[in-house]
Amino acid sequence: MQMAHIFGLPAALLILAFVANRLSKLTRIPDIIVLLLIGITLGPILHWVDPQNFQGAISILGTLALLLILFEGGLELRLRQALRYFPAGLVLVLLSFGLSFGLIALMSRALLHLQWSDCFLLGAALGCTSGTIVIPVLQQIATPDPIKVTLTVEASLGEVIAVLVVGSLLNLRGDQSVIAGVTTDFSHHILISLAIGVAAGAVWSRLWPLLAGQPYVPILNLGVVLGVYSLGDYAGGSGLLTVLIFGVTLANLPRTPHMTRQGARLLAFHAELSFLVRSFFFVLLGIVAEFVSRHYIIPILGILAALVLARFVAVQGSRWVVRDVERKDTELLFWMLPRGLVTAVLALEIVNVRGAIFGFLPAMAFTVVMVTNLFIVWGSLRAGRGAVAVPDKPMAYVLEELKAPVAAPAPSSKAPAKVSDAGPGDE
Repeated sequence: MQMAHIFGLPAALLILAFVANRLSKLTRIPDIIVLLLIGITLGPILHWVDPQNFQGAISILGTLALLLILFEGGLELRLRQALRYFPAGLVLVLLSFGLSFGLIALMSRALLHLQWSDCFLLGAALGCTSGTIVIPVLQQIATPDPIKVTLTVEASLGEVIAVLVVGSLLNLRGDQSVIAGVTTDFSHHILISLAIGVAAGAVWSRLWPLLAGQPYVPILNLGVVLGVYSLGDYAGGSGLLTVLIFGVTLANLPRTPHMTRQGARLLAFHAELSFLVRSFFFVLLGIVAEFVSRHYIIPILGILAALVLARFVAVQGSRWVVRDVERKDTELLFWMLPRGLVTAVLALEIVNVRGAIFGFLPAMAFTVVMVTNLFIVWGSLRAGRGAVAVPDKPMAYVLEELKAPVAAPAPSSKAPAKVSDAGPGDE
């Protein structure tokens, strides 16, 4: 019976995760909600699973899921398109994260009576939107490409900024000012990550064509991604930012994975692996979930109000730079404020470093994750009204890439050009 439980529980979870993902296309409800509810049912409600057995796995699974999603997101970013809408994403992330960071810190000071350094930690941990929620949801609803690219840039950069700011604050020395310490550490992380990510991407783009036809190359590529993360982190940069830059570099250099059939299999492999890891992470997060006690009801309401206000001001302040869309289409920018994987991981990291003073943070982070994901449900429902269903990415994107030649000549006016089904790597 013990072996039946060991294999039966993951089997049931994977089946339910798949069903939740499929249903999300019909209901517009992100599958994270279902996964969290499964975890809550197994843990806090029915007590079938002991949360203490999974405390150590949460941080590891969360980091793994995040780096896989950032790498996959980097592979799908085309610089020509991303640069066109990058200013909108950059302005939105700076306003949204900056305002959330500041307002949460003020609320923490007023309602929780924390020291300013602890208030800043709370603001950084809860201040960023989640790419692990936003990116999959954007793949499931029909919305203009400028909005999708803007939100993807915002979510990807926001998570990296939050990780860097929290890391800088935790490493801050007692004799350092907060602004000077964070600025110095932040720029140091970015420069190291940029150098390692670009260099690793350039080297791997040269080696990839030589290995692409070999068996199990996606496994090798996974090893390279994990190695790039470890190298970036060990060298004093941000491992997550290094992985994101590595993916973007691969996607925009010639003879890289997205241009071949082997590249299609690579993207499919990483998408499925990230789905697997992400599913287990959010179920485990539900299992170890703690709910805020009545003593923190007013502080959590104040923090949620700060998040909504910050998002509203950020969207209004960035509308002028969002290009190629009608005003009504920018409504989705407001509803996409979910907190998710990074918020949970950073909350646990802060508790591990700072101890009992932040004992309330995991429960508060979980509450923020749940409530902000309800906003994205409403936003998805509104965006889905009258919209045509769109196929999944990255496979839809990959198939489109495979059908189009890399350097096709202009079609003749007399006869349509014939499109080859074979990628350049298969010629």
